[in-house]
Amino acid sequence: MIKKRLSREERARKEIGYTDISRNTATFLVFSFLLIICLVPLIQVGLNRGGDFGPFFRLQLAEPLPGKRDELSLPEKIDRFDKKIIQNMRKLENSLEEGSFLRKLFLPPIQYVFLQYLGQGNEKVVVGNDTSRFLFYTVGLDYLTGQPFLHPDQLEKRATGHEIWERAVQPDPVAAIIDFRDQLAARSIELLVVPVPVKAGIEPERLVATESFSRPLRNRSWSRFMEKLSAEDITVFDAGAVLVDYSRRKDGAFLQSDTHWQPGAMEAVAGKLADFIKETYTLSPGKNDFSLQPVTVHNSGDIARMLTLPESVAVLNEQEVVVNQVLGEEGAYVKADPENSILLLGDSFTNIFSFRGLHWSFAGGLAEHLSYHLGQVVDCLARNDSGAYATRELLAADLARGRDRLAGKRLVIWEFSERELSSGDWKILPMELQEPLDNGFFAVENGENTVVIGRVASISSSPKPGSVPYIDNLITLQLVDLRDRDGTRIDPDQALVYGWGMRSNKLKPLATVRPGDEIRLALSPWEEKESEYGGFRRSPLADDMIELETPNWGELIHDE
Repeated sequence: MIKKRLSREERARKEIGYTDISRNTATFLVFSFLLIICLVPLIQVGLNRGGDFGPFFRLQLAEPLPGKRDELSLPEKIDRFDKKIIQNMRKLENSLEEGSFLRKLFLPPIQYVFLQYLGQGNEKVVVGNDTSRFLFYTVGLDYLTGQPFLHPDQLEKRATGHEIWERAVQPDPVAAIIDFRDQLAARSIELLVVPVPVKAGIEPERLVATESFSRPLRNRSWSRFMEKLSAEDITVFDAGAVLVDYSRRKDGAFLQSDTHWQPGAMEAVAGKLADFIKETYTLSPGKNDFSLQPVTVHNSGDIARMLTLPESVAVLNEQEVVVNQVLGEEGAYVKADPENSILLLGDSFTNIFSFRGLHWSFAGGLAEHLSYHLGQVVDCLARNDSGAYATRELLAADLARGRDRLAGKRLVIWEFSERELSSGDWKILPMELQEPLDNGFFAVENGENTVVIGRVASISSSPKPGSVPYIDNLITLQLVDLRDRDGTRIDPDQALVYGWGMRSNKLKPLATVRPGDEIRLALSPWEEKESEYGGFRRSPLADDMIELETPNWGELIHDE
């Protein structure tokens, strides 16, 4: 019988799935594969040996807040337990990712190549289309191109689209603005709303090579937003028209690699805003005794710092700007006057040239130049980020602690970035003056410092470095079971503490602390630090009532 010769296709089908390999070769390949997949975590553990990486591997659960242990039913306790487990697992994943030596080794050079040769940013940064390489913050672009922020479906999506351990946001800016206006009106105080357009809304030609845009660009709900505020007789100052005019005259109104406006554009807005206030409101006349002191500043922007580039590579040149600092009597730098009848609530657009922590000079921001044009030093509460609620929260906390920041006020100016309209948490906050709190929280007296040992009952999270436009962030802790350095119990035995979670885009040791940890802190009065650190972005605790307690400033002390 003659054996039929197999065709090439038949031989291929027969040999599929069969490999002739020696036992020694198979052993070598298996061993090499296991070595490779184990090598990365082994190297990571070795690199972190002696460091404070241990807390990342502990899934600890926070103790119930004092007085609330028996308030929860069994299903509620199980639900809280489950949410805390998932939250801690997410923190663990993020911490491992941030601490990975492979990420630190490969991400900066790869990002450099993508930016320098391909003109690409990352998930937070979009690179402009011109040779000057303007940078844009993705969140700002999402505001312009995303869904209408007032559409019922979008409001519902934002209200429900959060992690299961997070509190739902209040997505409707109109409701928050009306509520704030009504609370101020009850004290005969008027409200002026000042939304600041995003960078791409004023300078879209930096992204798309066309002049056909009708600027400023805004979200599709902008017209409806303005109509609703107008129907409620809420006054809005449109900074967009001023910025568009300045951009056309000066070839740009925003910093090249930053989310914020140029000094000259900010001054133009301050001048027009002052004129608008004089025409619209009856205020006491000011004394025009201010002067300007120009200073030259070299700095790169907050968007550039989100690119995770090699520290040794200066891909984006620092931009040079001239900031006009405002001087008052006897040549002193102008500072907020709590006794003035005008209060400015602002975010980083107010802070950018006022707050040293943003590294664009100081005493030359919106509050100072508004004071210059009005001829009187206005009061100011400003905090980076979260313009939808952060400064209102500061004001509400002052009132709840018995400090009436609204006493004598006739006008409140609320400045915030327009991107907050589609992404911010528009909390409804009570503006009620209350008696000073005395709920058994320890607070260091002014002029004193002390070292305490305590257990962390709850702690806020610091953002991932490079994930937000700010390189510094404060975190908040609730400490319980307080003792002094000798172990003697302190009465009261719990405290609210602020401290550094992130500094210059690097996590600080306090950011690695977890609920249940026992730590040693050097405490000082927050009141003495507030003027220096109060403008920085801060991550709050989930419990609003604890946030009303008098805080301390804390610095972590390693075991002695």
